[in-house]
Amino acid sequence: MTHGFFAWMGGFMLYINGKLRAALTTDELLHFVRMGSVDMPGDRLSKGIALVQLVWFVIQLIAHYIQNLPITLIEIDTLAIAALTCVAYGLWWKKPKDVGCPYIVHWKAQNQPSTLTYEYII
Repeated sequence: MTHGFFAWMGGFMLYINGKLRAALTTDELLHFVRMGSVDMPGDRLSKGIALVQLVWFVIQLIAHYIQNLPITLIEIDTLAIAALTCVAYGLWWKKPKDVGCPYIVHWKAQNQPSTLTYEYII
């Protein structure tokens, strides 16, 4: 849904051989992603850091359990929320983090698209 609205507003700009070619519509973006001609952007760094923090938290809880130290209810609650966060990150891994300017989508297939809805003639 997020990518659809973003593409509808002209948020994905297609570049072919390093040159701006067109603003992609929702249908074009979906078609090109399914064909494997373009990759969707995503912020792997921030999501990766969050996952590393989560793994560290789980390791600490396991260490408390092994050493027979008490585990508080808030730690158990945090663990449950963190587990749900992992599921959400897994499902939304390629979703863009911020929407501040158009995302550049690079064409990676050999043959170029024939017609585009909002093609720039330069």
